[in-house]
Amino acid sequence: MLAEFASAVEAVRAAVDIQNDLAERSLDLPENNQDESFASASISVTSWSDGGNLFGDGVNIAVRLEGVAEPGGVCPSSSVYEHVERKLPLPYVDIGPQRLKNIARPIHAFRVSIPRTSENLLSITAIHTFATNWLAPRLGAFQTAHRDLELRLEVMSRVVDFAREPFDVGIRAGNGRWPGLVSHELMAEEFAPFCSPDFSAGAGNISAPSDLLALPLLRDDDWWRAWFKAAGFADSEPKISSAVFFNTQIVVSQAALAGQGVALLTPAFFAPDIKAGRLVQLFNVIARNGTSLWLVYPEERENSRKIRAFREWLLDEIQRAR
Repeated sequence: MLAEFASAVEAVRAAVDIQNDLAERSLDLPENNQDESFASASISVTSWSDGGNLFGDGVNIAVRLEGVAEPGGVCPSSSVYEHVERKLPLPYVDIGPQRLKNIARPIHAFRVSIPRTSENLLSITAIHTFATNWLAPRLGAFQTAHRDLELRLEVMSRVVDFAREPFDVGIRAGNGRWPGLVSHELMAEEFAPFCSPDFSAGAGNISAPSDLLALPLLRDDDWWRAWFKAAGFADSEPKISSAVFFNTQIVVSQAALAGQGVALLTPAFFAPDIKAGRLVQLFNVIARNGTSLWLVYPEERENSRKIRAFREWLLDEIQRAR
């Protein structure tokens, strides 16, 4: 197939989308009906500077470069690479000048290997504290129940693009409304004040939420204002003692465990520390910020065997943990 695009960026983006689509079609077929040709297609991309016009050397170069591309990959010429490498964050590999049949001069080329998941590998992206403190300790149970599946868990705070990144499912915070994605609510984001037993003992009398205003409060964000509002102090401006910015609960919990102050933490994420007495909840007031944690995945992959298995297991685990 030959296609012409207005820009090199559009051409490479379309080539990657085509390869991803072909791979997805193969994965969603029953195992005994999967067509290997879906995953074996190769695509090359050239520009008019390589060969003048639609009927000139550019087409011949494109045809020859297609044989250089890896199965399921894309092979752009150097002139295309120069236009796209800063605009499309893809895994480019410089394969140097290529001597192509019936082309007089060597053509410098690159390979784009598009990372993908297989139907036997479940790739998960999740926010930090949920992944570290809640999900990771439970994944062994999932693997025991699904020994045919391998797992890959990447912890990150940013929102991934499922159309361009090799992930099957994600756990993210928000309102559950993301175009093109199926969302399942896991738990509301809620938090309460915690500190170490030694800090509590040395802080003196803490009998009312207002007493916290005289203490070092860890984590400089809107959570403290939300908690004081839930505790009946809507106009209070909490004193933040630390000049260090804590961007995850897992980090601020370590500061609290070390006796540096009072931290707002999600009780479900720190159940072992709470049960063992390493963290003490100061008040029963639990606040919410209006967002929840969600399991998300692309709508077109809803019936994928591995996604279905993980979805059913995770939702059951959430229910059992409540």
